[in-house]
Amino acid sequence: KKMKGVLALVALAALLAVCVAQDPASGWMGYAKGVNPAGTGRITYIEAKWKVPSDPLSSGAFFSPWFGIESSDNLNLIQPVNPWTGYQWEIYNEYFQWSPEYNYDSKSTVVNAGDLLFGSVTYNNKTNSYDMYHSDMTSGWSVNSSIPIQKHSNGSYKNFTITYFVMEKSEWYCDQYPPDGIVTFLDIRVDYDYKTVVPKWTTAIVDDNCNCRAHVLSQSLRSTLSITWQTSSNIEDGIAK
Repeated sequence: KKMKGVLALVALAALLAVCVAQDPASGWMGYAKGVNPAGTGRITYIEAKWKVPSDPLSSGAFFSPWFGIESSDNLNLIQPVNPWTGYQWEIYNEYFQWSPEYNYDSKSTVVNAGDLLFGSVTYNNKTNSYDMYHSDMTSGWSVNSSIPIQKHSNGSYKNFTITYFVMEKSEWYCDQYPPDGIVTFLDIRVDYDYKTVVPKWTTAIVDDNCNCRAHVLSQSLRSTLSITWQTSSNIEDGIAK
């Protein structure tokens, strides 16, 4: 009976962990969050540019700078991503849904350090979906994806109100990240209900690894953000800092 009770508690803990799982998620390091200062509306358009960081000096790590939009309950994330896959940079579109758990990745392409990237997400009111576009402006390659908006349990459609700019995957040593130690997102435009606004930006950390931090460099109708990180590893208690 005692063992059954322990197993029941373990199962309950696992269920509760699933129930509360949402963004910002474990694995995120420094990030910036943008919302409409009016506190109302739906994101109808967002775009940003950034340059692919330098190649890491050692291979094997997987991480990504990215931006995206999120539903107001932090359970649905639409994101043009730019991962280092262990030995090369890539870009593709991704959608992650926490409940029921689902992940979509578009076709991808290899990009090079220094390439100028562009990403956008556009609300399509005819299909009640978002059209995601990701391109390498240096090579001319691009990909489009259509992401249907999930419904709440009561049948109403979710509302996407949050934008995130993130450096993700925190389990690596600092010298496994790009040696330039920075990615800068430029010409950030965010529209709520078809009107461009100056978002209310805040910065935070989930996993404090390699002193990774987001910075608001300018707040305007074309904002600029950066994310920086330490590029050398000091080992303290077996953890890269």
